[in-house]
Amino acid sequence: MKALAIDTTNTNLTIVVIDDEKSYYAELEIGKSGHSSLLIPEIKKVMDKAGLTPDDLDVVGAVVGPGSFTGIRIGVSAMTAMSFSGSAKRVVVNYFELIAYSREQITAGVDAGHGNTYLAKCDDGKIVETAFVEEADKDSIPHDTYYDLAMPSHVVLEKVLRNKIENGEFVQVFEPVYMRKSQAERNAK
Repeated sequence: MKALAIDTTNTNLTIVVIDDEKSYYAELEIGKSGHSSLLIPEIKKVMDKAGLTPDDLDVVGAVVGPGSFTGIRIGVSAMTAMSFSGSAKRVVVNYFELIAYSREQITAGVDAGHGNTYLAKCDDGKIVETAFVEEADKDSIPHDTYYDLAMPSHVVLEKVLRNKIENGEFVQVFEPVYMRKSQAERNAK
């Protein structure tokens, strides 16, 4: 199985390439912007390390949110295009699944900006329920909420991707996970 997966939903850029039992990765801290200019060159570097081309891929995966609206759009667009270059199947990964990986019953949290938080109750890595918590209601967030991954992001992304491939969890379309309207949509009202 040859696969490529990316995460552009936060200030890191994570790229994982799987070539059967081997894996290759790039993990860069790029801040709030930079995904669009670095993504394709970094994918090419990792694919070159693996000796693969986009036509070799059996699977492409993307972390589809929640997180940065722009980052989500960049990742979903890039992986949609990559899946069209060959006949690769698609795998969707939710960022909450990455936080919940190797943890039993937890509440996972993602910074939603402006003091707000995206939350998910997770059971054995699966999302059970989600919520958007505004800054004014921050006291309602459980004190034992997990915001960080249990291991480096490329390791977790690879493990979740391999599990989803093994379980045949393929999708037809990468659908972004936006848990609220964008700032522009909110300001338009």
